[in-house]
Amino acid sequence: MPIDWDKIAENAANSTDEHFSNQISGLTRLNDNEIQKLIFDTGISKQDLVTILKEVQDATKSNEAKARAINNIDKGIQTLVAIASKLI
Repeated sequence: MPIDWDKIAENAANSTDEHFSNQISGLTRLNDNEIQKLIFDTGISKQDLVTILKEVQDATKSNEAKARAINNIDKGIQTLVAIASKLI
């Protein structure tokens, strides 16, 4: 069953930080605390974080198209760098 990123983004504004973190951690390899810290450290909105994750997962786009789309998201690049730093 595909992930409904649009529905997650729609509900993000109304969900508590804890519920949102739990939902995203279930879809990624980040845990709840890492997601909350990522949002706090970067200042990205929950909706924009969902948009970034949706762009990254979109198999129909090239990496260049994904980079352009994420560059247009407020704090998008900063958030990707923060995620990447957890992997290295």
